Amino acid sequence: MCGFVGFTDAGGGVEAARATAERMLAAVAHRGPDGSDWRRHRGVTFAHCALTFTDPLRGRQPFVSASGATALVLNGEIYNHAELRRALRATGTALRTDSDTEVLVELYERHGLDMLHRVRGMFAFALHDARAGTLVLARDPMGKKPLYYARVPGGLAFASELTALLRHPGVSRTPDVGALAGYLTLQAFCAPGSAVTGVHKVRPGSHVTFAAGALREGEYWRPALGPAPAAPSTREAAARFEKLFRAAVARRVSSTERRLGVLLSGGLDSSAVAAVAQQLSPHRPVPTFSAAFEERDFDESEHARTVARHLGTEHHVVRIGGRDLAHVVESEYAGADEPLADPSLLPTRIVCRAAREHVRGVLTGDGADELLLGYRYFQAERAIEVLLRVLPAARLEALARSLARTLPARTGNLPVGTALGLLARGLRAAPEHRFYLSTAPFGPGELAGLLRPDVRTELAGHDPFAEISRLLDGQPGLSGVQRSQLAVVAHFLRDVILTKADRGGMRSALELRSPFLDLDLVEYVNSLPVALKLRRLTGKHLLRRVAANWLPREIVQRTKLGFRAPVAALLRGELRPLLLDTLSAPALDRGGLFDARAVGRLADDHLGGRRDTSRKLWALLTYQLWFQTLTSASSASLPTSLPSLCEATPSSPSSANTVVTEEIRRAQ
Repeated sequence: MCGFVGFTDAGGGVEAARATAERMLAAVAHRGPDGSDWRRHRGVTFAHCALTFTDPLRGRQPFVSASGATALVLNGEIYNHAELRRALRATGTALRTDSDTEVLVELYERHGLDMLHRVRGMFAFALHDARAGTLVLARDPMGKKPLYYARVPGGLAFASELTALLRHPGVSRTPDVGALAGYLTLQAFCAPGSAVTGVHKVRPGSHVTFAAGALREGEYWRPALGPAPAAPSTREAAARFEKLFRAAVARRVSSTERRLGVLLSGGLDSSAVAAVAQQLSPHRPVPTFSAAFEERDFDESEHARTVARHLGTEHHVVRIGGRDLAHVVESEYAGADEPLADPSLLPTRIVCRAAREHVRGVLTGDGADELLLGYRYFQAERAIEVLLRVLPAARLEALARSLARTLPARTGNLPVGTALGLLARGLRAAPEHRFYLSTAPFGPGELAGLLRPDVRTELAGHDPFAEISRLLDGQPGLSGVQRSQLAVVAHFLRDVILTKADRGGMRSALELRSPFLDLDLVEYVNSLPVALKLRRLTGKHLLRRVAANWLPREIVQRTKLGFRAPVAALLRGELRPLLLDTLSAPALDRGGLFDARAVGRLADDHLGGRRDTSRKLWALLTYQLWFQTLTSASSASLPTSLPSLCEATPSSPSSANTVVTEEIRRAQ
């Protein structure tokens, strides 16, 4: 809902600090169209642009406590701020506003960082405690809001987006080549690292403190799996799940007076969110938004219409063609915050842009698949657990490869044959690695031939699974499914899904809220045994049981399709010129990272129809677009002015005729 930047002062004076703050904040102006401000607070400079949901006039940021000792900038929202405000007032605390920002500041002055255990929301914040001489950076437990930081001459700089941080004169613009292995395996640059040398992300559920020149990291929450001492019955678990899920939706709706919509794909997860949201608004239809793709294999719009009619929502369908998707790449992807090899960012961006014309925020179904074992991968992992008891891994791997060779290939999203081939690639690995080895654009043995010899040496010693190992530490006795679930949460949810949601929405100043990732709901579901989530190789058992009372049977029982983009066809069609130019031998030679002949073979195979290498090409294309922008742009060439109050506006489509919104009347 906002963007912020800041840094410890290096002694350059007020005007130098303001100029740097303006230059940095201009890079995130799209995140906050409702105004901007800056402040120096006893040696720390803050700047903030706002997308307001609560008390916009009195809750302006940067916000300083009543004592004057603490200053804070916040990106996101504290959903239980009203409850926390009542508790503060009950102890005699005088509050000046109704903003969640003031609640955070005053909570900190009374409880220090222990306050992080009391708040519920999605947030990233930077706080300066002048009494202690401490700068604090923190993120919410799930990592819904980003926060980057880097050491600079004179101390520390931080920002909501990497692009903003790179505008600080003391921050390096050197790509972190050693992190490439992680990106090509995990589809993202994962916390605590980044794509740039010396730049870090605050981990989800963690805080970083900077005092007297020293950095310290602390963790206040991490995902923990494993059943409670006494597992509940299915009926008890379903009742508790429904209560927490309803509360999670209500918490996100009631925390603001602004009208919220729902991103409705037509799948079970978003449909369940829409159902509860509409129940909470009995006298006014909830706006719902879905995508209609030209490619029928990717289109779920009819299912979304079915749900909208059943619930009586105010439904909008955003029509998306290849040219619309290509436009997002050509106009915005090169300036993206960091490479992200998830092509579903493209339609997410388009639907969010259309939704912003109607609402400031939307609810999503994000997190349900990771929380409730909804991905087919988890079903496969459970089957593997059983099969490995009777077949050695080598035998099972050979069987999967044999089936993969005999099944037909097609250009859709992960054909069965391709999926089996990828599965075979990961069969001998540990369960916590198998998901990524089965879905990675590039397998471990493929990286050597892709990169130049000097780059390969820089990858030595970089373990892309280090964060997974850290989270598994101290959780012995987990099953293979649980270990793989924790691994999926560690990176795919945090660094891919939630990054996509933040970028896709905030580029249009649209806030995305995820009820399935409510902390109370997450902790309860994580305490349940696998059997209550994955029943007879069907995931999301509790959700299906509960949602059967709200939704049509065909929606509850639907096989998951997933929100995807037809990237294989795009690369052969609308994006072909961009692909050939960006991954040409001269362009790659200038970059000095990738072997031009190896990349050329991948492009020839895909464009010639010999095999689908679109996932590999997409990972390379998105990285190279970002890399070219990073290495060609200088800080002098970037916009430096800070938008005046209320001057910044969300970006609007340049081709409105190709993105059409249609309304479906409320069912009678």
